[in-house]
Amino acid sequence: MYIIKQNLVASENYSIKCPHSMTAEFIVVHNTANDATAQNEVAYMIRNKNQVSFHYAVDDQEVVQGLPINRNAWACGDGANGKGNRKGIQVEICYSKSGGTRFDNAEKNAAHFIATLLRERGWGIEKVKKHQDFRNKYCPHRTLDKGWNGFLQMIKSYLDDIPVTSSSGFKVGEKVRVKESATQYATGQALAWFVKGSIYEVTKVAGDKLLLSDIISWVWIDDVEKVSANTVVATDYTFLVEIICDELNLRQKADFNSKVMGVVKKGEVFTIVDQQNGLYQLKSGAGWISAGTKYVQKI
Repeated sequence: MYIIKQNLVASENYSIKCPHSMTAEFIVVHNTANDATAQNEVAYMIRNKNQVSFHYAVDDQEVVQGLPINRNAWACGDGANGKGNRKGIQVEICYSKSGGTRFDNAEKNAAHFIATLLRERGWGIEKVKKHQDFRNKYCPHRTLDKGWNGFLQMIKSYLDDIPVTSSSGFKVGEKVRVKESATQYATGQALAWFVKGSIYEVTKVAGDKLLLSDIISWVWIDDVEKVSANTVVATDYTFLVEIICDELNLRQKADFNSKVMGVVKKGEVFTIVDQQNGLYQLKSGAGWISAGTKYVQKI
């Protein structure tokens, strides 16, 4: 039916495009009012310096994501603190200027994609809003011309066929590594330094968030990546570190409360084969050391 791609705005442009963290409460539907592809819509959005943004563009072949869904967008035009801008996942349907078959197919794809977003969050059809609900603008114009209720019925028909599972692809019990690029927990608090790059088990899945073991914290699915359940670490994950403090404890397990097996000293270099809970595992199998940048540095 369609493929899903990402072309996310650079983090240095968040201050313009998506300056606020967001926990979405609904989905807002728009029409682009031109005939560009989803890919071109997103590419133009992320490269210009205007305070104009949206999360997804949908055409007759693709869904392209331009913003993280844990950041706000400006598509509703209801102000810096407007509910539409600050609480909605913004979905733009392409080809609405000329309409025709391309728009009809884009609208069908959008209906299915929105149904998927609803299902993974446990939301009902009442969570689907139109741009017009937040500002006096006739948008999504062509969808409104064709009949808003008909569009909602199309979403409902797809919703009935989508199983009640998370489309994120993550499951309880799976192992995930927190990406080095992650900056915040899903609560909005700054991510602890030792969490980045560490591996945890998924204990709960809730829409676009995961609850991780050990740290018992929620993170966004965009900030983690799966690791094989039966593989300690991928070959290309191996790297060297040098001890930069006088002495550093060598622990038996990937746990700061684990038994101290000995110490390593300043200037010593070790090959690292895994990282969990803020600790590095030595290739020798001798144990685990802190991954803190005050104690070790990658070389």
